[in-house]
Amino acid sequence: MTDQISFDQMVGAVEQAHTTIRRADRVAGQMARLLRGRLRSADIPNYILRDLKKELRDFNMHTGEWKS
Repeated sequence: MTDQISFDQMVGAVEQAHTTIRRADRVAGQMARLLRGRLRSADIPNYILRDLKKELRDFNMHTGEWKS
C-alpha cells in the first residue's frame, strides 16, 4: 500500500503552510515589541542573540530599510 495524496490535498497543504507562515510572521512582530528592552534580562541562548545580531546587520536603522 502506497501513501499518496491527491493534487487537491497537496494544494491545500501548501495553502495551509502559507497561512501558518503569515500568522507566525505576525506573532514574531508582536513578540519583538514585547522583547524590546528585555534582551539583557531574558533567558535567551547566546547563539540566538548572535544570530539576531548577524541578521540585523542588514537593517539600516537610519532609512528603516533592509539592505539588498
